Formats: sequence, C-alpha cells, structure tokens
Amino acid sequence: MKEFATTGSPTVAMLREIAYESGLEVVDAAVGSPVDPPPAVVPRLLASSGTERHYPRSDGSTAFKEAVLGWLTSEVGVDLDAHQVGATIGSKEFISSLPLLLARGRPDRDVVLIPPIAYPSYAVGAKWAGLEAYRVPAKTDGTLDLDAIPEEVARRALLLWVNSPNNPTGMIESLAPVARFGERHGVIIASDECYHDFGWTREPESLLGFGSSGHLALYSLSKRSNLAGLRIGMYAGDGDLVQEIAFARRELGFMPPGPVQAVAAGVLGDREHVVEQRRRYAERLRLLSGWLENLLGVPVRLPEGGIYLWVRAPEEFNQDGATLGVMLARKFGLVTAPGADYGDARFLRVSMTISTKQMETLASRLG
Repeated sequence: MKEFATTGSPTVAMLREIAYESGLEVVDAAVGSPVDPPPAVVPRLLASSGTERHYPRSDGSTAFKEAVLGWLTSEVGVDLDAHQVGATIGSKEFISSLPLLLARGRPDRDVVLIPPIAYPSYAVGAKWAGLEAYRVPAKTDGTLDLDAIPEEVARRALLLWVNSPNNPTGMIESLAPVARFGERHGVIIASDECYHDFGWTREPESLLGFGSSGHLALYSLSKRSNLAGLRIGMYAGDGDLVQEIAFARRELGFMPPGPVQAVAAGVLGDREHVVEQRRRYAERLRLLSGWLENLLGVPVRLPEGGIYLWVRAPEEFNQDGATLGVMLARKFGLVTAPGADYGDARFLRVSMTISTKQMETLASRLG
C-alpha cells in the first residue's frame, strides 16, 4: 500500500509524532511502562520505613535480602544464601553496566553474546564496556543455536545473555543447553528473568534451577508489581560473582533508596496482586491480538510468555514493520515499537501496558 510507505526506519519518537498529528487520542504501546496500580500497601511502606535518613546498603538491606530469598524459594524453587543475592536500581542499569563490571578482571574476554532478537540494552552494555556484541544465531524455532557460535568467538566470550520469556518475542527458552554451554566454554551466563511471572503456555525455567556456579539471574518488580517508577530489582546466583559485582556497585555508588528497598521487601511475599496483574495482561493480549488479526487479515500469534505482541507485517506492507507502524499510528493513533530496534525489521512490538480506558478506545477503533 503506497499510502503507508515510509522512508528509512522510523523511531518511536517519529511514530509518536505521526500519531499525535492524526488528531486522535493517542494510545502509546511502544514502551513497556506499567499503567496499572501497584499494591495498595506501597504508600504506607514508603512513608513508614524510617530508612530515608541514612545511606542504604548498596547490595540490599537484611530485610530486602530475606524477602528475596523467600521469594526465590517459593516462586522460583531455589534455595540460596544472603551472599548470593543483591539489589539493583531497576533492571536496565544492571544489564547495561554488567559487562563493564565483569570485564575489568578478564581482559582476554572481549565478546558479549546476546540473543538474535533482543532488548537493546544487552548490546548497549557491551558497547559501553568497549566489548563486541555478537548476536547468537537462531534455530528455525527461534531458540538459541549455540552450536553455531564459532569456536573463536566462544573462546573470547565474557558473558552470554539469555532472556526468557523473551522481550520482545515472548518465546520461552530451554535453559539446560545454555547452562551446558557456559560450563563447557567458561562463559558467565546472565539470565534476564524479568518476565518470570508471566508464562502463558508453560512455566518459564530459571537458570538457577541448573545450579548457581557461573550463573546470574536477574529479576524485576517493575512489571509484576507495577513499580517501574521506584526502580528496584534483584540479581542472584554464583556467590563469588555476586560479591564481585556488589563490591564494584558499592564503590560506584549504585544504591537503591532505602524506602524503595522496604517496599520491595513488603510486596515480594504478596502473590495476590501478581495473579491479578497476570489476568490483566492475559486479557489484553487476547483482545488485541484478535483485533489486529481482524485488521490485518493474518494471524497474530499469542506469546508463550511476557507482555508483548510481536507482530509480523503482512505482504501488503512489504513485510516491513516500520510501514505497518506508520499505518497504525496514522490511522488509529496506536504507537508501537519498530522491530528493527530489537533485531528484525519485519516486525513491530506492541506492549500490553495499555490502560482499561485505552483498551476501550482501541476496541472502538479496531474491534
């Protein structure tokens, strides 16, 4: 369709501008920024911890660590000790800084392995550490083809990122081959498990289920508890690695605020609000995938996990996600994220961080 043609690959900012120029009320589904309420107890926890007076522990308070350890036991199914867990200022800063922190003592390891379709911060972290980001080839089913990594690259690899459920594809990866690869090549495995609570077709595995040696797992309260604005998460795994990272983070002043740590400790044990959030995301995925199928005339696959639709542009859009994104912004006021940002320009990503009111708006336009 020539009227939807675009020049080059538009950015999210450009798609927003197109949507606002449409004159429609804009529905921004480009960024996974939560819109639903956090647990009702959060304001009280923020106001009553008494931790705002002094510097917080960089790696997490005793209460925070105890809550994380309890959550890992009950929800992830692993038992660790306090020295094997730490706090983060959200997930993005940890992802972006981890290669830099690990590379300092490992000068012969100058490659970061990242998934073929991936959250951009994995590559950004490698770049800022002065390392090479190498996209692991994909098998036909989209999973990591670790055997296709050249031996010379594997020898130089510092770190392998795995993300399951994957952002943006929603794919759930089998992690046993990943663990074996790390052991065979002496590569640190970092498993981004921030969407662990949102498995739809099956429960996502945790890398920590295959032992902690050489392994790090990363979790977040942003999506499960709608606390993205408070910036709090946690990492866990190999005790030596956790302590190495915690020391560097303390030296650099990476300190999650004390009241925020108190909130995390208070909500980690509450499963009820997570069940409700799962219901919201599952319902939005079901509805929006159906609306887009009707609009585009092609199947829009529900993800195995996570909170995104990964939509492939049909033939009439020249299989170009950017062209499809322009059409959705111009005709429906719907802002999406270009697939090129994640590694495949044929797709676009639609986040389910859409309010109930916005879903009603989309129903009137798409449904």
